[in-house]
Amino acid sequence: MKTIIARILVVFTFLALVAGCKKNDMEYKDPKVSPVDELYAPLENQQVTLSTQPDARLLFQWAPSHAQDGQLVAYEVVFYKESDTTNPVYRITSDNTGKELYANISHLDINRACAAAGIPTGETGTVYWSVASWRGLSSAVCPQKNKLTVKRLEGFEVIPDNVYLTGEASETGDDLSKAILMQKTGEGKFEIYTQLKSQGGYKFVDRTTGTPEVYYINPSGKLADADNNETSSVTETAVYRITIDFTNKGTTMTKITKMGVFFCPENKVILDLDYQGLGVWSGTGIINFKQESWGRDERYKFQMETSAGTKQLGTVNSTDSRPDAGSPASYYYVRLLDQNSQWDDKWKFATEVDGANSTITLTMKGGAPYTHTVKVN
Repeated sequence: MKTIIARILVVFTFLALVAGCKKNDMEYKDPKVSPVDELYAPLENQQVTLSTQPDARLLFQWAPSHAQDGQLVAYEVVFYKESDTTNPVYRITSDNTGKELYANISHLDINRACAAAGIPTGETGTVYWSVASWRGLSSAVCPQKNKLTVKRLEGFEVIPDNVYLTGEASETGDDLSKAILMQKTGEGKFEIYTQLKSQGGYKFVDRTTGTPEVYYINPSGKLADADNNETSSVTETAVYRITIDFTNKGTTMTKITKMGVFFCPENKVILDLDYQGLGVWSGTGIINFKQESWGRDERYKFQMETSAGTKQLGTVNSTDSRPDAGSPASYYYVRLLDQNSQWDDKWKFATEVDGANSTITLTMKGGAPYTHTVKVN
């Protein structure tokens, strides 16, 4: 009996304790986080001229902050207008998904921050930066805010996701629905391998339906808005490689006069490829490997003659093996090489190509990896 009474008392005591707990005591609260107490870099009033180079970055560094529960703190760099250093206009997480005490921020991202702060393209202006510390939903912003003087890129504020070439001088004419997709090669950068006619004009659009944004290459060689239906033109019907850069309005026009298969052992082009249209070259001939003391040498790549000199195209994925039926499509992917050489960035022909009549086709179209095929006839 005494045991039963004791158990009843324990139960009532527990219920009383639970009832005595306030609701707020049962709720989870994010631990507090301290603000960063010092910004290290960039220094106060540092000046930066932005660049469109892919590796152009600026290092931001700061002192650590601490969470109440001793756990890891997450960080983000915050940017402010010169006229309002209270409300951030742009945020970028620090390296390693917010875990690091630094952020290597690309010039393109800094350019976006400056745009959000109202600095016009191509002009110099001021932004302020600081660091926000986070632990769960709790946050704190460093009271120090450093001034950064930035010369912005001269590019467009709005960069399209896709760009197409169209117009009477293009391979598909001025039918917008048939405009040719350009290849995206980087942030705001596009290129196309195509034939242009000397009669008529061509232009660039951001979509193939409705009323697209329209751009052209102006007489100064800069990419510009075609606000008055302007178009660009060429003086010679030929195949061209055209590049356009929305981050700085830069363009290039390179005429391609020859394309061929470069056979590494002989250090020369052994098969000319004729332009078929829409970024495709093709040629047929007998490919003979070169006999060496160690065996048959089958290494090759592509080479073209252009208005900018001799250029080579080679592998995206380095290889030193002959392909077979099980080789992935990526074995044949193609890229324009930074420099010419006899042996670097080459492929190997499949065994059955030796001495056979073969058709080699090079495809440089937008929307898919550049590639090529080798077919034994």
